[in-house]
Amino acid sequence: MSNDHIHQSQLAAVLATLRLPLGVSLRCWTETDFPAIQRLSTLQGWPTPESRPAEALAAWQHSWPTLVVAEGERIVGFVRGITDGTITTYIAELLVDPEYRGRGLGRLLLDACHALCPLTRLDLISTEEAVPFYKSYGFRNVGDGLRKSYR
Repeated sequence: MSNDHIHQSQLAAVLATLRLPLGVSLRCWTETDFPAIQRLSTLQGWPTPESRPAEALAAWQHSWPTLVVAEGERIVGFVRGITDGTITTYIAELLVDPEYRGRGLGRLLLDACHALCPLTRLDLISTEEAVPFYKSYGFRNVGDGLRKSYR
C-alpha cells in the first residue's frame, strides 16, 4: 500500500472524530493543490513557493501531515507538518486565507495533525502576529527559534 493510501485511510479515521465547520472539507493535499498553496503563501508574504517552486513542491511531497481545507473547490487553508511519529510533529507551515480566519480552520488543521500523530508534541516557529492564536490553542513559549536560509 502506498503512503498516499495509508495517509488517506489515517485521515479518514481522524475525520470521524473531528467537527468540521459548516461548508468546508479537510483532506490530504495533492499536487493539483500546489498553485493554491503558492497563491495563499504569496498573499501572506511567504516567497518560497513562488521563488523556489521545485524545492517547495518537493518539500510537500516528502512531508506528513500535509492537509488542505477547502470550501467547495477553493483551497482556503493548509498545513505542512514533519513528524517522527513518536516525539515531535513540527508544523512547518500553517496558513488560513485571511477571509476565512476566525472560523476555526486553523484549530481544525492543528487538531487533525495532533490526531494523526497522537503521541507527539507539536512544535513550530511563529510570526509575531500569529502568536496569540497559538497561545489560545495551548502553545507556550519554549525559547527563541532560529532559522538560517541558504538562499
